[in-house]
Formats: sequence, structure tokens, C-alpha cells
Amino acid sequence: MKNTLFAALALLFATPALYAQSVYLGPRIGAHFANVKWDGENEPDSDNRTAVLYGAALELPITRHLKLQPEVNYVVRGYTSESEILGANVARELKLNYLDFGGLLKVKTNDEGLHAYLGAGAFYSYALSGETTFNVGNVSQTNEIEFDRMESYERGDLSLALGAGLQLPLGQSFLFADARYLYGLNDVDNQDNDVEIKNRGLSLSAGLLFPL
Repeated sequence: MKNTLFAALALLFATPALYAQSVYLGPRIGAHFANVKWDGENEPDSDNRTAVLYGAALELPITRHLKLQPEVNYVVRGYTSESEILGANVARELKLNYLDFGGLLKVKTNDEGLHAYLGAGAFYSYALSGETTFNVGNVSQTNEIEFDRMESYERGDLSLALGAGLQLPLGQSFLFADARYLYGLNDVDNQDNDVEIKNRGLSLSAGLLFPL
């Protein structure tokens, strides 16, 4: 009985120590294919904006198969659209440069060899800067968005994320690659009360996680 109790206590105290050694930190870089969802009347067609994303990820163990991955990322969002008015080609572009804070809760298949994971989470996005560009024929005009002086665009946004990925051990580190879909919840454009514009996006990224 004493041996069993001692073994149970040893396992109880050894488990947090084991997980404490499994904390990882590393860079993440990839591509973000941004677009928006229009809700309202006279919804125009819009095309993806493609831009580089980069950031850092921290993987924290909860159990052997359940991990928490806090992140900070720089992501460019927005859209491009084209239309024809009175025979002239009119193009509009919105570019919003965000710093994302949030993370994923990941379920991993195992901790050895090549393994897969599914993740879900939420991110708060803070717009560092932004600009709108209008092209009518050969005439182009770019306006910088001043969030502190204008109320036409929201500086903050909240997004939900769903993703899947693979991790490959490299010694004590991990190489990972993942794909994510981001679903924006806030109306980022306040210029028209009859139309809501919400961020959407698909991210493809890769990175390295190093043990701490």
C-alpha cells in the first residue's frame, strides 16, 4: 500500500515537471489570403488580398494530446474590387495592417514522429495602420486611414479561427505547417450603416518550435 501511494505521488509530481519541459517557442511565417464578407444591399464583388504574415507562437502543454498555443502575428487584411461605371474601369482597394493577439487550443495525435493536430481559437486584431486606394481609369488616389481622427473604420476586430496542421520532430525541436480559416465578427467599415463589412481570410504558414 505504501509503495502504491509513493508511486502515485511520484507520478503526480513528475507529470507537471515533464510537461514543464515541453514548452516550445518559435517563429511563424506564411501567406494570408484576405477578403471580406458584405452584408447588405448592392453587395459588390471583391477579390482576395495576398500578403505575407509573420509572428511568434508559444506552445504550452495541458495534457499529452491537448496544447495551448498563444500567438502574436502581423497580418494584412482587406480586399480589392473592380467595376465599370460609364465605360470607365473603377478599382477600389482596402488595406488594413493588424497586430493579432490570441491563440489556438490544439488537439494533437501524439508527441512522437510526424503527427497532426486540429485547433480552434480566437484573436483580437489591433489595426496599426491602413489605407484606401481608388483607381478610375488612369487616375489613382491613395488615402491613409487615421483611426484616431476618423470614425469610418474600426481599429479593433475580433476573429474566430479554425485550423489543422502537421508537426515533424527535428531533434528536440518541431517543424510545423498549418492552414487556418479566420472569421471576423466585427463590422470594420462604418461609412455605410446599410452595409456591414467583416474580415474573412485563409492563412497558410510554417515555422519552427524550439524547446525552452
